[in-house]
Amino acid sequence: MAHGDPARAAALLLLDRWEENPVPVDELLAELDASLSDGRDQRFARQLVLGTLRWRLRLDWIIGHFCRRPVDELEARVLTILRLGILQVGFMDRVPERAAVHTSVELAKRHGARSASGLINAILRAFIRQPKRVRYPDPNGETARHLSLYHSHPQWLVERWLERLGREKTLRLVEANNLPAPVWLRPNPLRSTSAALCGELELEQGPGGYLRALEPRAVFRSPTYADGHFQIQDPSAGMAVDLLDPQPGERVLDACSAPGGKATQIAEKMDDCGVVVAADRSLQRLQRLRENTQRLHLHCIRPMTWDACTVGSPHFDRILVDAPCSGTGILGRHPDARWTKGIDQLPALVARQSKMLAAAFTHLRPGGVLVYSTCSLEREENEDVVEALLNETPTARIEEAREYLRNDERAARYAQALPGQHPGDGAFAARIRKVTT
Repeated sequence: MAHGDPARAAALLLLDRWEENPVPVDELLAELDASLSDGRDQRFARQLVLGTLRWRLRLDWIIGHFCRRPVDELEARVLTILRLGILQVGFMDRVPERAAVHTSVELAKRHGARSASGLINAILRAFIRQPKRVRYPDPNGETARHLSLYHSHPQWLVERWLERLGREKTLRLVEANNLPAPVWLRPNPLRSTSAALCGELELEQGPGGYLRALEPRAVFRSPTYADGHFQIQDPSAGMAVDLLDPQPGERVLDACSAPGGKATQIAEKMDDCGVVVAADRSLQRLQRLRENTQRLHLHCIRPMTWDACTVGSPHFDRILVDAPCSGTGILGRHPDARWTKGIDQLPALVARQSKMLAAAFTHLRPGGVLVYSTCSLEREENEDVVEALLNETPTARIEEAREYLRNDERAARYAQALPGQHPGDGAFAARIRKVTT
């Protein structure tokens, strides 16, 4: 199998590792690419890994309809092989059913689960014969449970979204999260234009000047990428910098900067004139920022190691606090995160976000502007953090996003991008000015 079917074997081993130690799957995918020499194998293995993680809850629900034992009592590797098999049979049109069954049985035989090969064969064949045997909770009587199982999202999240967003927006949100995440390009206006890039790469126009890559792998191999003509960035990620509206010659702090997407966007909006202090606690992540800065030929960015919770004196005209968060707005791009987040994590995140925001505000000059942003959809991490600062800080005043993001349906008092409602990922941003009392 290692020689005859390297993609499936690599996907199985990676998923096994993730189940044992659920680190961000992006870290493991780089190793996956390195272990497979053939580009088609790399792409197929990635599809298997991300698809299995994305549909994990629904896959287990399906398996449960055809397995006499409770799913959670199955050996971990057997369950992973079954998930891979069900994924190929039920969710991947280009994989013949017979091939999905045969390769799953062979995976079991060659990777320590020979005794379960008969069970795997029987379950997959039963699903092929009787797919309609799978029943889901009533979408009207058990809306949250239905959306959770059918669209493979944690029920606690679905329940929160239903309460705040309503059924229609929640449905569109979970549907959007299960679509392949597109690769978006932000042209570097100091080196190129959208029209020029579209002439060289397979792209389509997106919102706000962003471009969607139709052939993502070609984008990264392009000389225009190496020469800094664009940065990879989701449209919703750029919303915070648009709201910040940095000007040439200013002194700007990006308080949680690495890997540098927003810092480089700030520098470009400033015509590379002024100072952008790009701060982050992680020296390793700052190295990625330096690489992006050099590639984009930007000179006004000053990387530095710094804890965003540090209180200081007012030195900056504008500050961006893109706070670490639960990431519930980017579950489409990071499907593994659905299964590693919990509601119990929110209080600690909120405490740190609040501390970061309050500390950053001390570095802002009177009259200056601070933008607080996250890639979370949760009110506790967004509106509540901002309102707490406004209530506790007499010099903090909200400036409504709709006044600065004109004709942008994402903007009201705050700016909020919602998957399924707007192009791109989910994100939140608030604009705060320091006034004199």
